[in-house]
Amino acid sequence: MADWEAVGLSAVDSRVYRQLLRDPGVPVGQLSEAVEEPEATVEAAVGRLIAVGLVRSGSEAAPAPVDPRSGLGMLVRERRAALDGVAAMTDQLAREFSAGQLQAEPSRLIEIAVGRDAIEARIDDMLRGATEQAVGTDTPPYVADGSHQVSGAELALLDRGVRFRAIYAAEVLDHPGWVERLGSMAQRGEQARVLPQVPVKLLIVDGRTAILPLAGDGPSTPGQARAVVVTDSALTNALQALFDQLWGQATPLRLAEPATAHPDATLINLLASGMKDEAIARQLGISGRTLRRRIAQVQEQLGATSRFQAGLQAGRRGWE
Repeated sequence: MADWEAVGLSAVDSRVYRQLLRDPGVPVGQLSEAVEEPEATVEAAVGRLIAVGLVRSGSEAAPAPVDPRSGLGMLVRERRAALDGVAAMTDQLAREFSAGQLQAEPSRLIEIAVGRDAIEARIDDMLRGATEQAVGTDTPPYVADGSHQVSGAELALLDRGVRFRAIYAAEVLDHPGWVERLGSMAQRGEQARVLPQVPVKLLIVDGRTAILPLAGDGPSTPGQARAVVVTDSALTNALQALFDQLWGQATPLRLAEPATAHPDATLINLLASGMKDEAIARQLGISGRTLRRRIAQVQEQLGATSRFQAGLQAGRRGWE
């Protein structure tokens, strides 16, 4: 019964249609007797069935049923389109509501999250609410040793197909677990770049909501952590512009190489990322002496006098 009500039909409509499936084209009078309902009631039911596409138009006197995959399928598509329209309207109304609230009470532009748990919860909410894209920057120090772990919200965002771009400070790659994390994220679709230094940790969702720490450069305890959340303002736009500028300056980070890549492609990419030799050696599972020998061989093979030139030459030769 509830399923029929979902498409605007009643129990009587359901019985009439099911009877027509058993005895298509029966006159309304006989149909009325079969379902034990007054003829006027059956005529009204037939009219509703015609309206939703389950009975062929023009067959009121002797109703002819339509294949439900066609009739109900069209109805479902129409309802889905209508709901999509409602969802879009809801988003627009929500933006207008937020704008009105901010105009009436500007303090809503800024929210302060206090403590690591509160900050992580706010970031989680922002990522789960993302619909178009999320961008962010990351740099040490980290409050928790498990900061390299991928959160469920990050995975859900990538699984939903939301575009995720991130800029990492080269120092991040020297921390245990981070290379594996970034490789996993890259496989799921994250676009990552690296800079020698990143000025601030930052997350911006859909270009409208941003969160960044209030603390200075020094590490803080979980309870002392502070972050500011900024919503729909000139400051949000400025932070997005900052990210875009940094993105243009950053070097693409490639940690997951295809099977067809050059044997030294991973080494070249790790060098280009700015990782320290000790971290690169650890990542490749070789000694520092072996690493230095391989770097010298690669530079000689490419005719390069520096690691930067080696990266350029490798790109031109298609090693990446």
